[in-house]
Amino acid sequence: MEFIMNPPPIFVAPIRFGVALVGGSARGYAHIGALASLERHGLVPDVIAGTSFGAVVGALYSSGRSLGELKREASKLRRRDVFPHVADFGLHKGALFDGHRLEVYFDQLMEGRTFDDLSKEFVVVATDVDSWERVLIRSGPLALALRASASLPGIFAPVEVNGRRLVDGGIGSPVPVETLKDLNVDLALGIGAGIACQDSRAIRLAQRLLNTPVGKRLHRRLVNSVNHHPLARLGRALAFTADAWIDPQEVVEELHVQTRPPINWLNFHRADAAIRAGEEALERFIPQLQLALSRLQVAA
Repeated sequence: MEFIMNPPPIFVAPIRFGVALVGGSARGYAHIGALASLERHGLVPDVIAGTSFGAVVGALYSSGRSLGELKREASKLRRRDVFPHVADFGLHKGALFDGHRLEVYFDQLMEGRTFDDLSKEFVVVATDVDSWERVLIRSGPLALALRASASLPGIFAPVEVNGRRLVDGGIGSPVPVETLKDLNVDLALGIGAGIACQDSRAIRLAQRLLNTPVGKRLHRRLVNSVNHHPLARLGRALAFTADAWIDPQEVVEELHVQTRPPINWLNFHRADAAIRAGEEALERFIPQLQLALSRLQVAA
C-alpha cells in the first residue's frame, strides 16, 4: 500500500504594517480620511508614528476611537473653539505661547490617558531643541508628548521631557517614516498633509531671501547665537525652522503619499474638505500599496 505524504504546511509570518502621520495643523484632518480608506481595504496599521497634528490624530485613533466619531467631532470644530486652548503668554520663554493650556486641552481630549492605555502601538516623534536630534516618546502621559511634538519653534515654548527640551517633531523628521523602520515594520507608509515648499508663496519668498548672501549671513548669525534673551531665542528657533527652506531636499520614500488638502493650516472649520482629500488620495494609492504587500507576501 502506497502512502502519499503531504508536505508540511508553510507558515507565513504576518506582514507588520506601519503608518507615519505628519503635522499641518487643520490640514492634518486629512489623516482621518486616509485611515478610513486604509480600514475600508482591510489595511489596518499595526503601529502608528505621529508628529504634531498627525500625532494627535494617531493618539485618538490608537485609543480606540472610531473614525466615524472622529469625523463627526472634527466637522463640528471651529477656529474660535481652538484659540482659547493655546493663548497663554510665552515671550518670556522665547515663543509666542507657553503651551501649558495646549497640554491641558490635549489631556481633556485624551481623557487623561497614558501610552499604556492605548489599544494600538503608537509613537510620538519630537525634536531635541538643543541637539536637533529626533526623539521618540513611547511612555508617560499622552498630553505631554502631544504638546512636545506640536510645539513649533517660535510659536510654542520647548517642553521638558525626561531632561530634554523638545519641540515639533516635524523639524527633525518631516515625515517620520524612518521612525517606523526603527520599529521593526515590514511595510512603512508615510502620509503627508502639510504644505510643501513649492505650494506656498510665503515659503518660496523665504527661500529666495535665505539663499541670498545677506539672508545666509543673518541665518547663520541667528543659528549660532548664544544670547539668552527671549527675543534672541525666538529668532534662533525660527532660524532652525527655516533650515528646511535653504537648499531643500525632498523626502524620498518608496511608499509616501501626499494628501494635499485644499485648506490652510487654520481652517479648522473646513475639516470635511481635508478629510475628503485624505480619503481620495489614499483611494488612488491603494493599488500601489496592495502591490507592495503582495510582493512582501511572496518574498516571505
